[in-house]
Amino acid sequence: MSQVGRRLSLSVGIGLCLALTTSLSSALAADVDYKAAGAEATKILGDYLKIDTTVPPGNEKKGAEFLAEILKKNGIEAQIFDTAPGRACVYARLKGNGKKRGVVLLNHIDVVPANPADWKHPPFCGEVFDGELWGRGALDMKGMGIIELEAMLMIKKSGITLDRDIVFLGTPDEEVGGEFGAGWIKKNKPELVKDCEFLINEGFMIEADKDGKAKYWGVNFAEKSPLWLELTAKGQAGHASMPLPGSATNKLVKALQKLNDAGPNFKVLPPVEEYFKNVSTLEGGELKDIYATVADSVKDPAKVKLIMGDVLKSSMLYNTVSLTVLKAGYKTNVIPGEATAQLDCRILPGVTKDEVVSYVKKTIDDPTIEIGVIEWEQAEPSKLDTDLFNSIKKVAADEFPGMPVVPVLVPWFTDSHWFRELGLTAYGFEPVEVGPQHMATMHGVDERIPVKGIEDGVRRMYKILMDVGGAK
Repeated sequence: MSQVGRRLSLSVGIGLCLALTTSLSSALAADVDYKAAGAEATKILGDYLKIDTTVPPGNEKKGAEFLAEILKKNGIEAQIFDTAPGRACVYARLKGNGKKRGVVLLNHIDVVPANPADWKHPPFCGEVFDGELWGRGALDMKGMGIIELEAMLMIKKSGITLDRDIVFLGTPDEEVGGEFGAGWIKKNKPELVKDCEFLINEGFMIEADKDGKAKYWGVNFAEKSPLWLELTAKGQAGHASMPLPGSATNKLVKALQKLNDAGPNFKVLPPVEEYFKNVSTLEGGELKDIYATVADSVKDPAKVKLIMGDVLKSSMLYNTVSLTVLKAGYKTNVIPGEATAQLDCRILPGVTKDEVVSYVKKTIDDPTIEIGVIEWEQAEPSKLDTDLFNSIKKVAADEFPGMPVVPVLVPWFTDSHWFRELGLTAYGFEPVEVGPQHMATMHGVDERIPVKGIEDGVRRMYKILMDVGGAK
């Protein structure tokens, strides 16, 4: 049975917070220089950002070799696996005592393109300006990769043997599907991770306000599945001087208009309803009550208008359909005999491909339009009642007593799905405050991460791994 149907308590009681804070702090307080670790991570990340691993073409092997060298210098054996010309994964394992199954620290080496002319500072400079480290990948996701790496190095330097192995895995190709990265690992080297229980990856973060103050810790436990459809309309071709009402272009435009006019088809999953109840306490005005009773609010058109004002949060409430590609015609004065449109649909957990195709077919109400499937990836959610999720809550309580830790369903897709298919419990969580001004730089211009965020992220990741690893 899908875990999305389970109602889970997301709040942390004050008494429990205090108890967790005391036990965690006493276990981890001894002789840990977090500031030095943060400085080391900042230096490593700066050098890492200087390596251009833009995909296409990728060239991620340069990044893999860089990471492997750092691991080896710190006494951790690292292996590089070539997956395609110029592309490679890096894999390392810090052995525990084997009492419990391991934790995978997953990160991708590739980054999206950046046009230097659009940036205030060069996208591959890897330098600090006004307390922030600049470069493509600072947030997505070389920064997270180095936070994971530094936390692993800290455990190695501590001399503590955990109950779990810690596995570091850097992969290429995530930004364009993962076939030559995480997908390659699943197909060719599943034994590298199949003995592990948990995986930490990108996905969500500590959502912050415009001043950088933490609002809540969001842990991605599930992702919407991508379903790409192509609509094809056919009709009589002819001279544009004599309009044809039943032309392919006219039929396609009418069908797309019906899809657009249909509006969101809401389906409020129980964990998503709990998410909105939790974040409602952080809102003011009408949104406070709307979020607190979101299952009823989506039935009120006036409230729906306010809900849709936040494109990220609202996307958790329904299967989205975005028109992305239109193709028709080759000459202005010729009516084409065929027109196509491609749709990027993002589907809630538990919803099947056939359900969505049926919905689109019923909505457009034109049996002459063909609906084809371009791509379909289905991702199952991860359960929440686990040691790792509890460790994240403990660290949140240690850092910010009373801080909500909220499971989040994200609309985008990550490499986590490859490993969920191998049986691992995967969470997307970056332990760094990210406000709206920084969120906008991911896949955009002027991507950067505060130096303080790197130090905070390293500290929190170390604490999480030490706790879930059973450090005493």
